[in-house]
Amino acid sequence: MTRGKNNPKKKRRTVPSVKERPKKKQGNESIVARKKRKQQHVKKRQLSHKQVVNKKKKRKRKLEKLLNELGLTILITFSLLIIVKQLTFSLPKIEGYSMLNTLMDQDRVFVNKLSKVKRFSLVYYRDAKSKELAVRRIIGLPEERFYYKEDQLFVEDKRIPERFLVEALNKRGKGNTGFTEDFTLQEITKDQQIPKGKYFVLGDNRPYATDSRDFGYIDEKDIIGVVKMRVMPFHQMQAF
Repeated sequence: MTRGKNNPKKKRRTVPSVKERPKKKQGNESIVARKKRKQQHVKKRQLSHKQVVNKKKKRKRKLEKLLNELGLTILITFSLLIIVKQLTFSLPKIEGYSMLNTLMDQDRVFVNKLSKVKRFSLVYYRDAKSKELAVRRIIGLPEERFYYKEDQLFVEDKRIPERFLVEALNKRGKGNTGFTEDFTLQEITKDQQIPKGKYFVLGDNRPYATDSRDFGYIDEKDIIGVVKMRVMPFHQMQAF
């Protein structure tokens, strides 16, 4: 058998050409590039994770700051409300029956501490001797003279109607006097007129009330404020 040049059974060993060698190098470079890309991807993932963590921390800090500011605002507001309440109003509860039928036992009232005291004002005051708190009605003002005769109030000899007692007087019937027993200021206090800075008060439940007829004047400095409204019970809410 002759072995010719074109014998298909013979395999030639081929040597890579110079042009093919760079391809192998390029393959190696692509592997390195892939590693670099992978490393960059890992770094990016790490960075993105850190960014997410940092964002969460920032949000948490912002939330904590917001909550602290909100808590501080509530505290300041609450403190201001307490100060305002102490200076301007109070919501005491009535005890006793001296102010029937205007105010009942256990009624809660709104007291304005800045309101001006006038005749027939319902004043919330502290008793100078017992230190007890109570509500009574202003009848006599400083430097006035007054007296009662046949259930009628006379201030400086001028009759002053007590409209808040109309209902109570009507229940007693016409011609029945003695709801407010006759008296003069001098009989009660030995004074011709009320001293400066003092007030004469009576309870609306005249036959049974404990008031200036028993304990004398109340001092201006002992008046806490003026009752402006009954706030409880709600179904009997009423302004005065």
